[in-house]
Amino acid sequence: MRLPKLNTLIQVTWFDIVGAINERSQRIKPQRCVTIGRLLRVEKDYILVASSIYEGEGEDPTVDGTAIPLGVCESIKRV
Repeated sequence: MRLPKLNTLIQVTWFDIVGAINERSQRIKPQRCVTIGRLLRVEKDYILVASSIYEGEGEDPTVDGTAIPLGVCESIKRV
């Protein structure tokens, strides 16, 4: 999967883990999710997407972020 440049606004469609207690087994399956934000970091096995970046923090800013394993990504595209 080809990834956009860092700091690009992206939309990631991915599958999240679902856990359940006292539920019928046929109802338990991963949940498709969509996350929109800035691509902050690309690692070997995951990406970091920030929905908020707090100003004035320098090179390692405080963020509201989601680390998404690349193996669960269905698509990553520029917005």
